[in-house]
Amino acid sequence: MKSFNRSVVIGLILLVPAAVLVSLGVSGSDVPRVFNNRFVVMGGLLGALFVNLASVLRLQTERENGHIAAVTVRIGARPLNLAVVAMGGLLLATLLGYALLENFRPR
Repeated sequence: MKSFNRSVVIGLILLVPAAVLVSLGVSGSDVPRVFNNRFVVMGGLLGALFVNLASVLRLQTERENGHIAAVTVRIGARPLNLAVVAMGGLLLATLLGYALLENFRPR
């Protein structure tokens, strides 16, 4: 198995708790206890983003006289990794938006 396939599979497995939590929450079903743990959900979500962003992003620095003169960020064209990053970003935005709206009370 190639390395980008491995990171996609790992990322998808790590996204499962967040996806289950969001989909069960939207449908109004009871969430199982294992998916109600913030460390499992957010840890998996951030882990999936980290693993797949590490596969896609390339950083290069240029130095002049011992100081950093320029930083170049390149995004590789790996559609499956980018899809996992997009899914992770959407799930993260959904969970953070829910947390903000649930805890916001107008004065």
